[in-house]
Amino acid sequence: MHELYLVQSILKSVEKSLPPEVMAKDVAQVRVECGQLDAVVPDTLIFLFDAIKAESHMPNAELLVEQIPVACLCKDCSREFEMELPVFICPDCGNGNVELLRGRGIRLMGITVNEEEESDHGNTNHS
Repeated sequence: MHELYLVQSILKSVEKSLPPEVMAKDVAQVRVECGQLDAVVPDTLIFLFDAIKAESHMPNAELLVEQIPVACLCKDCSREFEMELPVFICPDCGNGNVELLRGRGIRLMGITVNEEEESDHGNTNHS
């Protein structure tokens, strides 16, 4: 199950991306894009993220996954098209001279952090 490895990698990437003053426990949301060619099942990714997120000290984090469809560009007729099946043939001219534009790879797109409110509501009295 490659999704477990992917979730572990996502969590490590989030930890490395946080500025030093931000605690992992304050991560509220993690957004990723998954290319359709990588055969990642978003529901499985989310399930595994929820199962192991506490190990990375992010117990309240939510994973949002956007699946990116496969898009190609025909180098012969210049048509850009999305594919349903992994058949790299231009639907206009029928040639297989295509370039993959989107739909491969997993990218960390954003991290949302809950900001703590000051408990003294701005009181600067340090007596």
